[in-house]
Amino acid sequence: MRDPQLNTSVTLLERLTEASRFDRLIEKLPISIDSPSYLYVSVFILLDAVILNTYTHLTGGTHAVVRNPFHIALYLSILLATVGAKYMHDGHADAMSVLVERGVCDTEQADDYALTLRSKLLFYAVGLVGFFSYQIFVIGVDTVLQVQGIAGVAFTFLLLPGCYLPVAIDFISEYMTLHILIPHWLSRGDVGLFFFDPQNMGGFQPIGNLLKNSYYFYTGGLLLYLIFFYGLFVTPIQGSVSNAPGVAEATMFSGLWLFGLLTISYSMYKIHKIMKSERKAQLRTIEREIHDLIDNPHDISNAEIPDQDQLDALEYRLGQIQATSEYPTTFTMWTQIGISVLLPQILQLTLQATI
Repeated sequence: MRDPQLNTSVTLLERLTEASRFDRLIEKLPISIDSPSYLYVSVFILLDAVILNTYTHLTGGTHAVVRNPFHIALYLSILLATVGAKYMHDGHADAMSVLVERGVCDTEQADDYALTLRSKLLFYAVGLVGFFSYQIFVIGVDTVLQVQGIAGVAFTFLLLPGCYLPVAIDFISEYMTLHILIPHWLSRGDVGLFFFDPQNMGGFQPIGNLLKNSYYFYTGGLLLYLIFFYGLFVTPIQGSVSNAPGVAEATMFSGLWLFGLLTISYSMYKIHKIMKSERKAQLRTIEREIHDLIDNPHDISNAEIPDQDQLDALEYRLGQIQATSEYPTTFTMWTQIGISVLLPQILQLTLQATI
């Protein structure tokens, strides 16, 4: 029997937040915060930016933001990933519920096609073992302490495994669930379309909107990547970073951008294929029913219609099917997706040519 705590109802970050009692702490605060995980991540960022980096600066080092004022983009990216992971996690449940209500699909086994908390914990454990093994046996704790000081050790053995790594795992897991696992699952199931959908998207508008918005979060991360690496070299703001981003940074960015392009293309294509197949099947059904109803249906001049009311009903159904889109998006949504796909790469090429 599946452990009720090891399903998609809880993210890795929420589990850590619960284990560290931040969910109880948030109840005592005078302000309202949507999720304890937001407070959890904010505390770690403040510990990094205010306490550890300030300590480093006062003991002969340089504060990360003083060295590169655009280092703030990294903190913003962590917050963005936290909000994005929660949005995708909650949106997944809401969108699938709408599909069930509209009779589009049955999601009793939906969790089997999403990364469970057990899977995320496994990735987390593997990441921790690999990371700590590298730090201890390859670099060495003494080296980390000598080069980065106590603040560096705290970051390496507390902040990164305690917050930043779980945030990354949650975001990637939720993004992959939406863009790879769920479309794949829907394509294998007996999925229908809600042809009476007022939005003419067969009931798939929540899924299309979720895919679009989740990609916005991904695009936001790419833009913050550009700000962090290129901001100091294309603005008059001063810092102490001397090496401009080169081939390595550009290659990494292009790889991340291509990954995003492939995933949004895959998810949209899979949903489109489902909608197109179901729409085509229903059109064939209507065609057969009309053919059986009308005497001599291939001769429009001599065709006889024994039951006009039944034909009117068939034509109404036909109109509903023909009006239903084969895509879970509108033209406006496609335009927004297209801009979010092209903008980061255009900016990166422009910035690379500028420095």
